[in-house]
Amino acid sequence: MPRITVATASPEDLDAVMAIWAAADATRRRPAGPVRTARVREKVETGEVVLLAHYGERAAGMALAETFVDQGSPDPSTGHISMVFVDPAVWGSGIGTKLLRDLQTRWPRLSVWTRSDNRRARRLYLSAGFTDSGHRSTLQDGDEIMQLIWS
Repeated sequence: MPRITVATASPEDLDAVMAIWAAADATRRRPAGPVRTARVREKVETGEVVLLAHYGERAAGMALAETFVDQGSPDPSTGHISMVFVDPAVWGSGIGTKLLRDLQTRWPRLSVWTRSDNRRARRLYLSAGFTDSGHRSTLQDGDEIMQLIWS
């Protein structure tokens, strides 16, 4: 089994990060269009913490996180995970868990929102020690999202 490594992404890694996002996004029932793709690229370019995971030599996973902001005030003791994506070709290999473990070393608390019907993401977060906060919201497309927290 290839070794999984995680490191902070460099500007030169941007295309690899976006390729991983695009591969994972393509599996959704409604893949992103050009406007969403441009917004994701901008977030990755300006992200506080952007991680790139390799599976052997292959770029295979990415995560984006930042300091949590509560009512306009940053909380440096809490991180917020904006996205975790793994290339579908290597789903189940432990890459998502490695990315989360790296983020867990950076903040004593983390939060993340995910679609309530995204069983794969919920399984990943729960297996990494996250718990359901009970908070729910609805996206513009009508999908329910749920908040998970870790401390």
